[in-house]
Amino acid sequence: MASRKRKKFTIKYRKVRKKIGTKKIHIVIVSVLMICILTATLLCIGHFFNNKTTRDFVVTNTTISNISEANNTTIASNITIDNQTTQPNQTIFVKPKPKLVIIIDDVTFERQLDDILSIPLKITPSFLPPTTKTNFSDKLAKRTEFHMVHLPLEAMNFKSPEESTLLVSDSYDVILQKLRMLKIKFPHAIFYNNHTGSKFTADFEAMERLFKAMDEMGLIFVDSKTTADTKAPKIAKKEGKKLLQRDVFLDNVIEKEAIKEQILLAVMKAKEQNFAIAIGHPHKETIAALKEFAKECDEVEVVYIKDL
Repeated sequence: MASRKRKKFTIKYRKVRKKIGTKKIHIVIVSVLMICILTATLLCIGHFFNNKTTRDFVVTNTTISNISEANNTTIASNITIDNQTTQPNQTIFVKPKPKLVIIIDDVTFERQLDDILSIPLKITPSFLPPTTKTNFSDKLAKRTEFHMVHLPLEAMNFKSPEESTLLVSDSYDVILQKLRMLKIKFPHAIFYNNHTGSKFTADFEAMERLFKAMDEMGLIFVDSKTTADTKAPKIAKKEGKKLLQRDVFLDNVIEKEAIKEQILLAVMKAKEQNFAIAIGHPHKETIAALKEFAKECDEVEVVYIKDL
């Protein structure tokens, strides 16, 4: 069957060849091939431009989207921090302010606490333990958001020590018992700083007993540094603890301008170390200086000592 079809095709081909000639047939075949090639080429070119247009559209839309996002970011992030304007698409890292702790020691009377609470800053009052004459400091402490205990320690020269003063000669059990009594009076106080104590804090063994007793009670010692010979840093280092200690006394000179200079020194210390501890007393000059400082306190954050 197939052979018959081939014979018919051959016969027809020969007839056509005789009629139009072999040369013309070849021209027709070549022309058809050229037309096919040209058509394929045009299709390829059309396909290429079509894809390019699509890519340009995608890129253009992406660019517009990115510009839109950049503009939004500019609006959101084009703010000023520390006198520096941030650039669009920058990640903003706001550096926290240095922290400054201000402790007011010797708080005993209601008038003193009222003065402290009138300062629009987080001032830390440190209460002297109650005595037979002034037996209400623990009651005053209940009015505060946060407070400390001002722990009396033996001094080198002190004519009238507080009734509850810890002595260098006190045993561990005696120290522990006195701390337990204070814990009953001030159940929420964790931080204790020393009142006087130039003799006690300079005695290594006495301070070791105090640290051990405070550890047992869950208390934290803050060194007021009433003597340069304090052994608190050595004991803290020995026990692998971080010691909190005073950096600046505010009112060794009880004059408002002098106190303001000491406050500025405390601010400088805080900026150098990221935090600082300043200690003052409830003198009217100290209160006045702190109130003035509160109006322009923008370089540091005044915090309670528990927030360090």
